[in-house]
Amino acid sequence: MNKNWNNKGLTTREAKERLAEYGENTIQQAPKKSFLGYLWDALKDITILILILAAGLSSYVAYQNHPDDLTEPLVIAGIVILNIYLSIRQQKKAEKSMDELKSFNVPESKVYRDRQLVSIKSTEIVPEDLLQLELGDRVPADAVLMEATNFLVDESFLTGESEPSEKDSDYIPSEADSIGDMKNRIFSGSMVVSGRATAVVETTGMNTEIGKISSMLTEAAPALAPLQIRMQKLGKSLGLLAILAGVLAILIGFIRGYALETTLMTAISMAVAAIPEVLPVVVTISLSFGIRNMAKRNTIVRTPTAVETIGNVSIICSDKTGTITENKMSIEKIVPADQRLSEKELLLYFYLASNINGEDGNIGNPTELAIKKAAEKLFNQKKLQQHLSKMQRVHEIPFDSKRKRMTIIYQTEEGYLSVTKGAFDRLEITGDQSEWLPVHDDLASQAYRVLGVAYKKYEQLPQDLDDTSIEEELIFGGFIGIIDPARKESYHAVEIAKKAGIRPIMITGDHLLTAKKIAADVGILESGTKAMTGADLNQLSDEQLSQDIHAYRVFARTTPEDKIRIVKALQQNGETVAMTGDGVNDAPALKAADVGISMGSGTEVAKEASDMVLLDDNFATIVEAVKEGRRVYSNIRKSLYAMLGCNISALTIVLISMIVGWGAPVTAIQLLIIKVVADGIPGMSLCVEPAEKDIMSKKPIKKGTSIFANGLLKKIIEISVVFTVLTLTAIYVGHSVTVQNVAPSLLISNTMTFIVLGLTTIIHMYNCRSSQSIFRIGFLTNKLLLATTAVGTLIILLLVNLRPTAAAFGFTSLTVSHWLLVVTLSAAPLVYIETKKRLGKF
Repeated sequence: MNKNWNNKGLTTREAKERLAEYGENTIQQAPKKSFLGYLWDALKDITILILILAAGLSSYVAYQNHPDDLTEPLVIAGIVILNIYLSIRQQKKAEKSMDELKSFNVPESKVYRDRQLVSIKSTEIVPEDLLQLELGDRVPADAVLMEATNFLVDESFLTGESEPSEKDSDYIPSEADSIGDMKNRIFSGSMVVSGRATAVVETTGMNTEIGKISSMLTEAAPALAPLQIRMQKLGKSLGLLAILAGVLAILIGFIRGYALETTLMTAISMAVAAIPEVLPVVVTISLSFGIRNMAKRNTIVRTPTAVETIGNVSIICSDKTGTITENKMSIEKIVPADQRLSEKELLLYFYLASNINGEDGNIGNPTELAIKKAAEKLFNQKKLQQHLSKMQRVHEIPFDSKRKRMTIIYQTEEGYLSVTKGAFDRLEITGDQSEWLPVHDDLASQAYRVLGVAYKKYEQLPQDLDDTSIEEELIFGGFIGIIDPARKESYHAVEIAKKAGIRPIMITGDHLLTAKKIAADVGILESGTKAMTGADLNQLSDEQLSQDIHAYRVFARTTPEDKIRIVKALQQNGETVAMTGDGVNDAPALKAADVGISMGSGTEVAKEASDMVLLDDNFATIVEAVKEGRRVYSNIRKSLYAMLGCNISALTIVLISMIVGWGAPVTAIQLLIIKVVADGIPGMSLCVEPAEKDIMSKKPIKKGTSIFANGLLKKIIEISVVFTVLTLTAIYVGHSVTVQNVAPSLLISNTMTFIVLGLTTIIHMYNCRSSQSIFRIGFLTNKLLLATTAVGTLIILLLVNLRPTAAAFGFTSLTVSHWLLVVTLSAAPLVYIETKKRLGKF
């Protein structure tokens, strides 16, 4: 590249040739999926296909037999439409990250063309263009500085560092430099906050750092959440079960000589029985309730399934600044070097050498605000003002990035005082400077940002007030050590996370020493664990990183590529990874992680690439989100336990009834009623169950683990057997036993089957609430469940006892003995499970 900027830039012809070669300086957009694409993906779900088939068959049978009553096919069709809607909504997570990157595009920029400074469209900027930049400009492309004067840029969206980066055109880069270390380079999207500069464009468009991030966002296909994977597997299993049950029903119907319509309706009943139609709704409500609870705790959820995923993360990769720390610089060390100065007087000198004496106490950079805060803590406001009232500022030599110091001169009652604050190695002090070098290095090794102050007194104001004469032969006053301290709640949050089997890892753009100190303070960096920089990371292959990554707890001076490598290496080891971030540079890693968590104070690009947004930027809030996620997943499993017990027993009952010649004991519409009022709606009420007391002492569930793990499948099969035995007893009595001089009949059998299957399901909801006895946790502690089960019970009783509904749905009246048997059978599951809980075998 020709970097001879004295040539005053490119000619118009050269610019056109380069534009043809490199293309426009813009970020390319990926094509978006159409609605039909989302719909096609939704229709690939086997459970939806089976329900569509069931709706079609039900419509045919209804049209042939009772065209004026299409209740059954309409109900099934409604459930199909609801499931498709939920599926599309889940898929269609708005990919706005790419659109948000456009906000970093610059409409116009100043460049030299044909030896003239002109303003052009930034899309027309090409490599080797000569840029002119000043305060308020946004950098339009990655460039190398040729000349810079007090030039500072805000590139926090790339580096994660909150303070503006000082740039130096004379800086000599090294291969180990991260983006934050490249003092002679500026990057597309950065904002100029001070000074002026001339720079030669190095890369444009997709070849810039922000362009590379755009590419990574495009390439990173969103992975399915663990809950989605588990629900897909469950759907396929239940779909295959429904198909098998339907085929068996048809075969049995032919063998037993049932009519075709009866056989088809039975097959539809089997399909309806096999598939928990309201389960997607239950999952959605569970996630929605979790979203609401998280919002109350400063977490905004953008991707609903992330509510469950966060509960089972095994790794939390957290940024340092503002998440684990306060993002507020604080003075923790005050070291006087002059015996004539106390700590209070030394801090007063630092205060005097700062631009924080205005009326607005919030004006100033973070370092000077830390000095102000410490001074106000050591002095009360009145005494501080008394000191200042005796002094009058008469001259200032402002801070310069090359001198790395600033000086303010005051007129006092005893003459004039010159106070200089800055980097210790740039203070020209009297005496042996090396005497204080060990103290400086000791503070620096503890990750403090070290500043020194020196002073000089005059009887008369010097005539020459330039920095050369004023800032020499100074008396050294001492040091302050400044650091961004850890949040108080971070200590406890890290401890809870580790007890929950979660490994916290710090990934930061900050310096290694600072990162190690904070990580060690809060308990992330423990004995036997390691830290590394991005430069060290680059020396490892992906295979080596995957093998060694469990030994590391801190990664410092990282790039966007480093963060993605870390996430993928952890995922290759079977970990479920949560990643925090706030800058544009964090977006690819946020998208690649199992749960991307952006900061409320961060960029819109990071937020759009994330699954969750922390409004308070607090690590402790992430741990609270983990607890809520575990509660949600636990309650989904409880709902599954409640629903599948009813489904499997219904399947078994229908098959056995057909085999022994009793016919279908319940119709498809009767099953739908049971599954809505006795199973579905009460099952939704389990979503609000509070978290178990020991929920944060359990290990996270590993990826690939079945939703039926830890004995859930065994419990479902067991309760299904109980339901089946109890319901078959009712069927047998209604079909074969004379009770109170009432002869058995199919109507009595169907009525008893409907009541027992419905009421056992309702009562079983209370078994599902907790591993503890329902009499210990109380029937009234889940008022929503109490209300829905009461309403469900009332609907079942009204449908059976009201003549119009009984006639419409095929029920008949029962004797007192029938009702006593029905109530006894319905209460049996509660007695059975309570006995198991009492024996410690549940």
